[in-house]
Amino acid sequence: MRFLIFCTAFFLSAFSHASDWQDYPPVLPSFDYAGERLQQHWPQLNLGTAQPWPDTDFFYSMLQQFPQLREYSLNLARQPGAHPALQALLQDDLQPLAAATQQVWRLHYQGQFQQAYELGMQLGPAGAVPALYAKLMHAALLTNDPERKLTLFREAAAESERLLPLAPDYAFAEFGLHYARARILELLDTGAASSSGFLGSTKNALQELSERYPEQALYPAGLGGVQAGIVERVGSFVGRLTYGATESRAIAAFEQALLLQPGLPVIYQEFSTALARLNASKYHQRIQELLQRCVELPVYSAEEALNQARCAARLQ
Repeated sequence: MRFLIFCTAFFLSAFSHASDWQDYPPVLPSFDYAGERLQQHWPQLNLGTAQPWPDTDFFYSMLQQFPQLREYSLNLARQPGAHPALQALLQDDLQPLAAATQQVWRLHYQGQFQQAYELGMQLGPAGAVPALYAKLMHAALLTNDPERKLTLFREAAAESERLLPLAPDYAFAEFGLHYARARILELLDTGAASSSGFLGSTKNALQELSERYPEQALYPAGLGGVQAGIVERVGSFVGRLTYGATESRAIAAFEQALLLQPGLPVIYQEFSTALARLNASKYHQRIQELLQRCVELPVYSAEEALNQARCAARLQ
């Protein structure tokens, strides 16, 4: 009960703490997923993780599968000032929550990351998943100041840690936590990264996700990035002995991700970055090939356009 009370206070206050975020650049492609367009394009937008369409059937299944999630959501719906979509749960009406969560995703894919986060955090765990994803992508792709990036990633990791006990084994939420930790590690010096305790645990968690869901491309891509970071810090020999990470395993993970989804700009962008961390001179030609392929891909969301813009900047 104390845990539920703590989480309730967290969700009611979290969205109010969002500060102004960097806008999506107007020079990049714009995207409109109003109305039915979001559902029509949903499979394309979710190639990396195969997220199910968040309709009433999905939420009914989630609430049945995770009783603590249901109890918590109902408790949140009873609080003064609860979002109307949450209040509808008290009448067993899931449609408003489904529609509001779809709007969070719509805002995210259109590049309105701050609006997506602020709306999602008013919707309890249902909206928090896409809200935190929007926060992570904004931090990774639009935030330039290292200290600000680190703050956002740490906030997202802490918020994810509070969510996961409500829905254990929910893969996409697990991935969000480990993605945040991986980004935190990139911003720490070697001593701080090693003492954080996240190097091995993050690598192992992403490896386990890749094995549990072998058809989903973002998980091996995340694994490859973490392995490359470990090798960059401690070398392949120590990396293999201590963490099970090697240069060849990092590359193999990315090759697997490309095999699964050759049309995602993020994989080319992250793969080229990982190769540069491993040995920029040795892999120069491969890096250029990856960047060139990235800029040639069609993009379907602000997230994809931002990854492609990073590839284009590195080609210049």
